Amino acid sequence: MSSSTVTLPKSRYEILKRRATLYNEMLRFIPELRWGIEEYSEKRIREFAKMDRIDRATRARLEKLLTV
Repeated sequence: MSSSTVTLPKSRYEILKRRATLYNEMLRFIPELRWGIEEYSEKRIREFAKMDRIDRATRARLEKLLTV
């Protein structure tokens, strides 16, 4: 569990990709459905990714708990 990458089977990825495209199209044409949805800039997404990290000690404890 040393990797921080999540992998999906290609078929599952394609299903999620199609759903995302469908939802994007729906939201584009029905703006009232956008209530409560915030769109983030690339800069803000990078900030989230930077904050989404854990230290080595916490990672080790989690790996130990998850492998039991």
